[in-house]
Amino acid sequence: MSTKREVILSGIRPTGRLHYGNYFCAITHILRLQEQDAQCYYFVADYHALTTITDRREIYRDTLNMLRTYVACGLDPIRSTIYRQSDLPCTAELALLLGMITNIGHLERGTTYKDKMLKLEADPRAEGNPLSYGLLGYPVLMAADILIVRADVVPVGDDQRQHVEMACDIAEKFNSRFGEALHVPRAVGREAMRLPGLDGSSKMGKSDNNTLDLLDNPQTVLQKIKGVETSTDPRPLETESNEPDAIVPQMPGGVGVLYRLLHLLAPQDVYLDFVGQYRAGGKFYGKLKAAVAEHVSKFNAPVIERYNNPAFNDDYIEDFLRENAKKVTPVALETVERCREAIGIGHSLYRA
Repeated sequence: MSTKREVILSGIRPTGRLHYGNYFCAITHILRLQEQDAQCYYFVADYHALTTITDRREIYRDTLNMLRTYVACGLDPIRSTIYRQSDLPCTAELALLLGMITNIGHLERGTTYKDKMLKLEADPRAEGNPLSYGLLGYPVLMAADILIVRADVVPVGDDQRQHVEMACDIAEKFNSRFGEALHVPRAVGREAMRLPGLDGSSKMGKSDNNTLDLLDNPQTVLQKIKGVETSTDPRPLETESNEPDAIVPQMPGGVGVLYRLLHLLAPQDVYLDFVGQYRAGGKFYGKLKAAVAEHVSKFNAPVIERYNNPAFNDDYIEDFLRENAKKVTPVALETVERCREAIGIGHSLYRA
């Protein structure tokens, strides 16, 4: 008797070019998961992106480019099923059904919603999308994304863990009221590593304009690395450890991210040599920046080459997404039908 393959689900918001923080804190985890004997579903969350993006051209272009970048980074479209959220419209129906049993107070405790509220309270004229029903109901739609494919595992960072926990709560409440129609998943935490921003802040992020992007050409890489603040003299390190988790927090300004990048991309002896130079003091930051820029550009080169593959054009991606949506649709429709039957509202017209 064959054992049921574990179902792994992860969503990708199409919000512009991917940077090194995205890669080392999220993409590497996805690449490891696809090596397992599991059914991996990855969807481009274009519905979710509507809480922040309003330009139709931007969301369409970012969706295609996001998929192109992930595949260029190593996501295998054969071993993993990659689809676009909006190509699975029955997700919206499941979100509607789940929304009927979800308490408003529960949603108002969502961190994404509370963060937006705090920003508006601090500055009512702040730019960006207004507070919306879509933002308040974000966890319900995310629950529908997870539950509709009957996911077993949902790998998330700390910022999304609450949403997965809310999805589990919603599923358990639905099952308690109507019967065991939904499969309750479990959240799996990703590594807690955070890549510092080029400006020395604790996290690399597009909104802070402090990123190093996977598609940056050598000239752009060198310009960004040269701009990292290194004018402060090296501080004595309180530890003998050469691990970046021990060293980086003690380093001034943007120096920490330079050492973190060097550790991730360069041979160990190169990294350790520059750790030794830091401990010895002196003027070495010019050589450090040149070394980091060299290894970043070397890492980017194959990603850029695969991204620009002429065979992977827009028409190919559209066809690819539609075909993958067809693979997911039977599973999704079965889940929705189970919920409709459990509630007692009958079969849908699009029953498979």
